[in-house]
Amino acid sequence: MPPDISYDIRYPEGSHDRIAIRMDNSGGIGVDADYQPPAWAKLSFHQCAHCTLDPAEHEYCPVARNIAFLFPESFSSTSWQDVTLTVTTDARRYSADTTLQRALGSLFGLICSLSDCPHTRVLKPMGVFHLPLSNDRETLVRAASFFLLKRYLEHLRNPDIGIDRSEMESTYKNLKILNRGLAQRFRGDGSSDAAANAFVLLDILVRDVDFELEEQLDALRTIFTTDQVAPGELVND
Repeated sequence: MPPDISYDIRYPEGSHDRIAIRMDNSGGIGVDADYQPPAWAKLSFHQCAHCTLDPAEHEYCPVARNIAFLFPESFSSTSWQDVTLTVTTDARRYSADTTLQRALGSLFGLICSLSDCPHTRVLKPMGVFHLPLSNDRETLVRAASFFLLKRYLEHLRNPDIGIDRSEMESTYKNLKILNRGLAQRFRGDGSSDAAANAFVLLDILVRDVDFELEEQLDALRTIFTTDQVAPGELVND
């Protein structure tokens, strides 16, 4: 059976890593029942400062366990290694020349959203509708849209629930702590800097989205409130 999402990271010398993600019945990442994660995936190994899981009940970090299962080899290349990334889904294929840390950052962001971590469960819809290598503007629009849609659907069930961005704000504050904790986990593992720096990039992306959120959303207002937007206004950077 073909994977639901595959990441193919091709290096200049011709070698490549292929990471095949298959979903389980709950919409998370399917992991073999008999899989034994490495020691660096244990919850107690550089556990995130705000983690609500108890190591006595959860032996492994949900995110680290999924990363270890999908990418069992050490990250031997350096962060700035040039790669060609191809991401294939059921609907389409994406391809881009980028760096290893950006490719891994995109992959790890997807894995986080599909992992059963208390701080990332709410991101599952964004993982289901994954956009590889999204930049800060794209991430802001996607995150705001998904969170507000979630609140609206909840409001339809219970009109007492207001439609606001409070959940998005609290989630992104938690993601900043999580990304730093996962970066520290990979530094403690002693592998190359690519994996750790991938989470550093995710942290920067999260901070870009979270920083002065009101002002950033206001900057998007003209795109959504006028039918006379010039084509150039829709282009980021």
